[in-house]
Amino acid sequence: MAASTFAALFLAHVLADYLLQTGWMVANKRRAAALGLHIGTVLAAMPLVLLTLSPWFLVLAGLHLAIDLLKTFVMRPGLASYVLDQLLHLASIVLVAALAPGLWADSPLAALPWAPAAILIAAAVLFAARGGQYAVAARLPDDPATGARGVRMGWAERATMVGVVALGLPVLALGVALAKAAQVALRWADRDVAGRRRLVEGAGLSLGWGLACAAGLWAILPLLP
Repeated sequence: MAASTFAALFLAHVLADYLLQTGWMVANKRRAAALGLHIGTVLAAMPLVLLTLSPWFLVLAGLHLAIDLLKTFVMRPGLASYVLDQLLHLASIVLVAALAPGLWADSPLAALPWAPAAILIAAAVLFAARGGQYAVAARLPDDPATGARGVRMGWAERATMVGVVALGLPVLALGVALAKAAQVALRWADRDVAGRRRLVEGAGLSLGWGLACAAGLWAILPLLP
């Protein structure tokens, strides 16, 4: 039951942090209005996914606020703070799921035996695609690969890694990584020294994020009912 609760809360987090959080919210996190609006979105996303209400939603929203304050006012901007921020959010979701595993049982969706796996897969795909995009941008903010075409290609690569795990073919995730490595090799000659470094760093970070999301899905799926 805790794994199903984690899946639902994880999807709510991904929706709030990556799909419902606007550029204005991100750019103005130091302003109370923007941060408050984001936390309100975090809070609203949980009943949106679970179709129920619980005081535990307030607890998780409060933890989200504390983590965002830490990132905004204490951590230095960059890849390390971005990754730590997401790890802390995941840890807070694990904590609430462990303390209140029955949240999923209280949801009307609990009557659907396929729902936990579908929710977890959707969350993992979104986290791989959009989360990886922002990880690359945090490390290489001015890289051409962060343009629209490069972003869409990154989405597809990382989502595919998670998708093949969902289909029960995790070894194919390594195939995606090998295909990306071949693509990097083909582009190698067209880049100068700095461009080659950025090419390898960006591709490695993107693939690492995708593989981590795929591995997480592979580990958690068997825990679901």
